[in-house]
Amino acid sequence: MSDIFPQNPKLFTLTNAQGMQVVVMDWGATIHSILVPVGEGKLREVIVAPKEPTDYHKQYCYMGATIGRYANRIDKGTFEANNKTYVVGGGKDVVLHGGDVGFDKCRFEVVESSSNSLVLKHHSPDGDEGFPGNFDLTVTYKLEDDGALNIDYYATCDQECPACITNHSYFNLNGHHSKVLGHIAKFNSKQILVIDSRSIPTGEVYDVTKRTDKVDNFNFTSEKKLANSVADFADDENMKYTGGYDHAFIINDFGNDKIPCVTMLGEVVEGKQVKMEVFTDYPAFQFYSGNAINQGTPDVAIARDDGQVYGIHDGFAIEPEFFPDAPHLTQFAQYNPIVTPQKPLKRFITYKFTAV
Repeated sequence: MSDIFPQNPKLFTLTNAQGMQVVVMDWGATIHSILVPVGEGKLREVIVAPKEPTDYHKQYCYMGATIGRYANRIDKGTFEANNKTYVVGGGKDVVLHGGDVGFDKCRFEVVESSSNSLVLKHHSPDGDEGFPGNFDLTVTYKLEDDGALNIDYYATCDQECPACITNHSYFNLNGHHSKVLGHIAKFNSKQILVIDSRSIPTGEVYDVTKRTDKVDNFNFTSEKKLANSVADFADDENMKYTGGYDHAFIINDFGNDKIPCVTMLGEVVEGKQVKMEVFTDYPAFQFYSGNAINQGTPDVAIARDDGQVYGIHDGFAIEPEFFPDAPHLTQFAQYNPIVTPQKPLKRFITYKFTAV
C-alpha cells in the first residue's frame, strides 16, 4: 500500500429528505456512521465503529468495511481456477476476508459523489494476496428518502477468480453502547451451513425448524429475541465452536430480492425502536453476533458515546454473500458463481432503517 492504513481518511456524508445521514470513508469503502431520524429532530447512531476515522487500525473486526476479494473463509487458502492451484492469504489454515491485506485495508478511489450517492473504485492487481487476474471493483452507495441505503457491487476480472464482496458493518439499533442480545429478529431462512471447529462449512445443511422439544436458537422464521443471555448458547451443538452466532444462513427462495432476508428490531429507547431490514440477491448471509469484538488485540476500538472499550455482543453483523468456502463446496456451485472475463460479479445489498 502506498499509504499507511488509515492515514488521512476522506469522509463523505450522504443525506436524504428525512434528515438521515450516512458517512462513508474512502479507506475500505467503509461505512463509518449511520444516523437514523427517530422523531423530534433526534438522530440515532446505529453503527458500531471507532469514534475517530484515524483509529480504524486499532480494531481488527473489519468494522464497516467492504470485504474482498473473497468474503468469509477459504479452507487452507487454496482453490482451483484457470487450470491451476492457487494459494492465497499466505496459505493459512483458514484465510478470512481476503487475506492479510484485504479490501478493508485499501484506499478506494472516489470517482463520483453527490448529496445522496457515492461511487468508489478499487483495482486489485494480478497476484494480490495470491488471487489471480486483474480485478476491478466498483462500489456504489445511494441513500433513498425511505431510509434505504443501497449498496451495489460490480466487479470484473481478466482471469477466472472466486470473488465475493460484502459489507461488514456492525449494528446496534439501541443507539448507544450496549449489548444487542435483546434485539428481536426474523430471518427469511430455515437452513444454516454446519461448521467445523475452524468455522469451515462441512457441507451439511441443518434445518433450524426440525426441533420439536423447543424453539431452536437458530430458528428465526418467526420473531424471536437473539438471546436472554449468553447462557442460551451454552448447550447449543451448533455454537460449540463459536460462542454465539457466526453462521451462514441460506436465504429461502433467494431469487426474490423484494423480501427482506433479515428484519431486526432494536429495544425501545426514549419511546422509539429502530427497525432494520436487509435485502440482497446473494444466496446467503453470515449472521455474526459480535462474539469476539476487541478480543485478543493490543489496541482496541472505543465506543463513541461513553469512551469505553467495545466488548462482545456490543454489535451484530449481517453479511450477505456467497457460501463460505464456496470453492470447495462443489455441490452448491450453482449458488456460488466464479467471476470470469465473460461473467462479472454484480450484486446488491440494501440496509433499510425506519423508526417505529
